[in-house]
Amino acid sequence: MGSAQDYRCTNCGYEATASEDFDFGFTGEVITPVVCATHGIVIGQTGLNAQQRGWKSKRRKSYPCSVCGRSSDRWDRRTCPACGQPTMDVDPEGGMTMWD
Repeated sequence: MGSAQDYRCTNCGYEATASEDFDFGFTGEVITPVVCATHGIVIGQTGLNAQQRGWKSKRRKSYPCSVCGRSSDRWDRRTCPACGQPTMDVDPEGGMTMWD
């Protein structure tokens, strides 16, 4: 089962929901959060499946944005795409989503 949490920038208030790095649900389709220049923090489509052998060795620095397809760097889970500061934290008032 995959999971996603709400994040909030303590500097500028930017908010996003992101899954764990290289997360996957029941079907095994692997996703990772990326930072798209246009859409901010979104799902990156890796094209990998957790049921495939050797998928961990195929990790890259960037993946296509799920909205526009633009190659986007993986999110470092800390830097805010709006203000550029390392001030993104799990939102204490936010929620957690479990998905399959």
